[in-house]
Amino acid sequence: MWHLLEPVHAVVYYAPEAYEEAAALGYGTAERWPAYFAWRAAPLGPAGAEETTAAFHSFSPDMVARYVPESWRIAAPEAVLAARTRAVTRTYAALLGPGADAPSVAEAATLA
Repeated sequence: MWHLLEPVHAVVYYAPEAYEEAAALGYGTAERWPAYFAWRAAPLGPAGAEETTAAFHSFSPDMVARYVPESWRIAAPEAVLAARTRAVTRTYAALLGPGADAPSVAEAATLA
């Protein structure tokens, strides 16, 4: 399942539109980790480093503790969620072209 869905999911971390939305929130481009943790943790609300470490068990607790508090000082989770939605929408519109708003695409998104 990961091999099938990760390419769909990963665009929020690497697409130019995601970097633009993150920059508009105030996340810098020199250090990607505050925005990365914000993109991932925003659905949890303003989770602290301990909760984020537990949710993302593959990251060093020291790394999470370094970047997560900064993530929420830059932008609130609600703002990050809205920006993430815009980033994904913009990215897929660019990738899919004029058919991006087709009913079949909306149905596929709902099913996913």
